[in-house]
Amino acid sequence: MDILSQLWSLLGLLTVLQNILPAQVLSVLHSLIESLQDLISQYSYFDIPEFNGYCGVDINDLYRHVNLYLNSVNSSAAASTCRRFSLSRSRSSNCISFTIAPNHTIHDSFNGHSLCWTHQVDTVQDSLEEKRSFTLKLPKRHRHMLLSPYLQHVTSRAEEFERVSRERRLFTNNGNASYESGWVSVPFRHPSTFETLALEPQLKRQLMEDLKAFASGREYYHRVGRAWKRGYLLYGPPGSGKSSLIAAMANYLCYDVYDLELTKVTDNSDLRALLIQTSNRSIIVIEDIDCSLDLTADRMLKATTATATRRKRSSSSGYNKDPGSGNYQLLEESGRVTLSGLLNFTDGLWSCCGEERIIVFTTNHRDKVDPALVRCGRMDVHVSLGPCGMHAFKALAMNYLGIERHSLFDVVESCIRSGGALTPAQIGEILLRNRGSNADLAMTEVVSAMQARILSAGGTEHLNTSIEYEDTVTLTRSPQSVLTVGSSPENWDSSPGKISGKKRKAKFLVRLRSLTKSGSGRTGV
Repeated sequence: MDILSQLWSLLGLLTVLQNILPAQVLSVLHSLIESLQDLISQYSYFDIPEFNGYCGVDINDLYRHVNLYLNSVNSSAAASTCRRFSLSRSRSSNCISFTIAPNHTIHDSFNGHSLCWTHQVDTVQDSLEEKRSFTLKLPKRHRHMLLSPYLQHVTSRAEEFERVSRERRLFTNNGNASYESGWVSVPFRHPSTFETLALEPQLKRQLMEDLKAFASGREYYHRVGRAWKRGYLLYGPPGSGKSSLIAAMANYLCYDVYDLELTKVTDNSDLRALLIQTSNRSIIVIEDIDCSLDLTADRMLKATTATATRRKRSSSSGYNKDPGSGNYQLLEESGRVTLSGLLNFTDGLWSCCGEERIIVFTTNHRDKVDPALVRCGRMDVHVSLGPCGMHAFKALAMNYLGIERHSLFDVVESCIRSGGALTPAQIGEILLRNRGSNADLAMTEVVSAMQARILSAGGTEHLNTSIEYEDTVTLTRSPQSVLTVGSSPENWDSSPGKISGKKRKAKFLVRLRSLTKSGSGRTGV
């Protein structure tokens, strides 16, 4: 009781002194007490305020990283040391955010040392505003050895967590690139992933390894002096899965997608403005590049005009060398997007205004794309997407029907080898139509569609299109899809092991009917 009475007396004395002594004296006493505590304490304390500077205008990026880092460890053992969290969720996101409740502490460990984070929230006097900060507590003896590596660990972990957990957006240009923002966006929630994608295993593995190497190659690109970007050319017949592959790439890397509609872009200046407004960690897509603008005809027209002008000798200047080839052309006319502007967009000085960007071109006809657009350095990886191979068909059957094997798989494989392969979109539509019925009916309809393709007239446009894409594939890979790194346009038509679709069909017509009948007999259809 004597001790309690003495404590109450001391508290009363402190209260009286606080009311009597001037504020300056109290501030000095408070500083002396804190200095004494720092001298005796075995720990060092570091404050990380929410805003930089005295006025508190600029947001402290380190505060944001600490908040993200602590959010990322909420499910670990460290989070069990905190008694209270604040939960929140934005209207446009399905993710729940965890934040340490005001004036609570969470423990962490790094390199065998114990550290603490405290979320300080103080109310500003005579104001409704709050002053927020994080206080880091670490051993004083090891602070010089721990502080810098630990903060680097916090930053890298926070950036990775932000990349994975943030809501991805799908952007399209609105035709107002000269204003503050030339893009409008919606949440990107495309369900396509590499697990559900109908691709041959080797091609899928190559793509995932290439994307992973790019996303983790920041130091490498800086060391070799190249802009941190990569180009992909996706080509193949309609329905071969080009758009689904782009969505799978975005979901795999957790990137935003910018769908650039060239017909809405006024001129080269607007094109550069749109590029500047894109964010890092994004995929810029130009679909049907051969149809968006007649760039190849533009090059041929300007080359012809330049030749005629030189012959007339009416002018001694006004020529500009095309950066993608050795042809000379007249200076770019204003008021439209030109080939030169698009080349500079993909590989010029303005292409390095951001980091970690992927540029994707898609086309149904690769030979119609200007070679300057798809050379190495602009389109680094060329991906041929054709009709389904057997592995891709099995993936579709598993996705749509939930089956791993079927008696008609042998018939399907024979049809594919004989040129009766269908695109993923065609097969997907057949399987989707029959999702509520028996798997045998769906498989029978697929086989019938493949038979109809094989038995169709050999000179039809539809058949020639499939042979055109199959002829570019080597025998060492799947006969339906291929990935080429560093491909040159002059090598497009020189691939070894070309396959003759007409000869395969002629050899198979007789055997097809017997296989189909035997397969139908086994299934009872």
